Amino acid sequence: MALVCSADLGISAPRVMRGAERERALGSRRRTTVAELCAQAGVRYRVSGGRPPRVVLWNRPSGYTIAETGENIYAVDCAALPQQHPQRALRILEILAYGFQDYFARESVCGRGYFVYPVTPEHGRAWLADIGRRGGKARSVAKAQASRRNGRTPSATKRTV
Repeated sequence: MALVCSADLGISAPRVMRGAERERALGSRRRTTVAELCAQAGVRYRVSGGRPPRVVLWNRPSGYTIAETGENIYAVDCAALPQQHPQRALRILEILAYGFQDYFARESVCGRGYFVYPVTPEHGRAWLADIGRRGGKARSVAKAQASRRNGRTPSATKRTV
């Protein structure tokens, strides 16, 4: 595994670029691809085929547009990103995956353990216990009825070790 960062839970949704802003993004020289960002971050690029988007790096609010060729153009605001190279590339991939919902970035970073969601001491582990309580009981009446409908008795569904 490459780099692990705390997840950014405040990624804002990009907006549609129009007019002069769109033209500036289309003509920008500070551009890259998801494959290049994955190489810089040390992340395996996990997509083949398709039409990958062009990623424009600038110091304006993030936005997207479509070029005349049909290529997706994603303009990422780099003003608040880390300056170190691997962390910067990984943050841009995170913004593409979770802000722009880009397939190429999501397939490369989602579920790979690169981002750790912050759990501070004031949150504790109570949120996890609450999720467990909402999940239902292992021996509920509904589960016993479903077992009977499927030809099993509740005692037969118990696992013996």
